[in-house]
Amino acid sequence: MSLQRLRSALLRRGLRSVLSIGAEVAAAATAERFQQRFNVQPPLTVYVRGSHLSVRVQRGAAHEVLLEANLHARFGWEFIADQDEAGVYIVARRRPLVGALSWATFNLTLPHYAHLALHLTPGSLHLAHLEGRLTLPAPAP
Repeated sequence: MSLQRLRSALLRRGLRSVLSIGAEVAAAATAERFQQRFNVQPPLTVYVRGSHLSVRVQRGAAHEVLLEANLHARFGWEFIADQDEAGVYIVARRRPLVGALSWATFNLTLPHYAHLALHLTPGSLHLAHLEGRLTLPAPAP
């Protein structure tokens, strides 16, 4: 009887490993990379909202916002980027269930005059070549 339990435990463990590897391969196979450019004028605010994002921000051209996005497991994302006279809006939301495999990296190049508003739940932020004042409020309880 203990040999049968050992065999069952090994079979379950093997199936979990195969499923995990299959999910990772599916996520990598369905990755999507793209660029989007927005022509802008001051005043400008760039809004980014998303979950499980890694955002890298740098300053660049005076009249352009450049978004370079890399969405892993594209099937798990709801993504939209748009602009109006007030700013550029980027929203990346993971879908329920299938989004658990998804993560993304955004490289943003902004004009020096652009304000940046982020809402990451959770996420990480890298500011390249920071110059000037930066204020980060405490998170709301």
